[in-house]
Amino acid sequence: MTMPRSLALLAALSACGSDGSTADPDAGPTGDAISGEYFRLITSDWMLPPNTERYICATKTLTEDVHAIALRPIGPPGTHHTVISIGPSDGNDRPSFPCGPEFGDFWASGAGTGELVLPDGVGLLAPAGQQLRLSLHLFNASDEVLEGTSGLEVRRVERSRVMHEASVSFHGPFAFSIPPNGAPYTATDMTSLGDRTLVAIFPHMHQLGRHFRARIVGAGGPTTLWDEDYQFESQEFAPLPSVAVRAGDQLETTCTWVNTTGSPVGWGDSSNAEMCFTILMSY
Repeated sequence: MTMPRSLALLAALSACGSDGSTADPDAGPTGDAISGEYFRLITSDWMLPPNTERYICATKTLTEDVHAIALRPIGPPGTHHTVISIGPSDGNDRPSFPCGPEFGDFWASGAGTGELVLPDGVGLLAPAGQQLRLSLHLFNASDEVLEGTSGLEVRRVERSRVMHEASVSFHGPFAFSIPPNGAPYTATDMTSLGDRTLVAIFPHMHQLGRHFRARIVGAGGPTTLWDEDYQFESQEFAPLPSVAVRAGDQLETTCTWVNTTGSPVGWGDSSNAEMCFTILMSY
């Protein structure tokens, strides 16, 4: 059945994301963080001139294990989307450097993404010695300079409380061209996921997006994960009721756009191009 937006929300969302943390920006994953307070896992400071678009990255090697059960993006105006990946450390942590568009296996969020609390027993593992890589897509459509700090803060628990370690994956079509005639245009992608349990979904399109649908199609018929009109400024990472996917099932991602510009628009990382992604958190 369709996941109602009212059930999907875990926290009030704002058009520009969450930036109301009271955590000490320099605090590490120790002390009160283990008992329920948020701390900043990784962030980067930035400045963006008027009418510009830019990608900024940062890296941070972890000094102890972090088992995150709740996640809250820090996304002041200008933060179009945020992705975080995790891997072996290269021995060189950098607080801010130019980069290009990237995908992440640890976290993804967009404008308006709020707090995500994972189901009991599910967590994201960031092991000591591994390196986080934060990638920020920054977009300033105004005539004023924008600056801020963007990234991710988390709440953690002891390792014994995490039975399932989750990860993030991206699924959707790349080969599409939306004609400039103002009529609805739709593209669909089918992806095999294997044996997985889905715990959260983040539908992602850009400014021409009008409707987003994601379904699991299997022998027993389709199961709808999401089927709603798209709102660019309210991009939720919404919990799912632990949907079991089996080998042979497929994820069907369907996006509908209306191109009101005078030229065709295809896939691209820019906010002036388009995307169509079902971003899943699963184990």
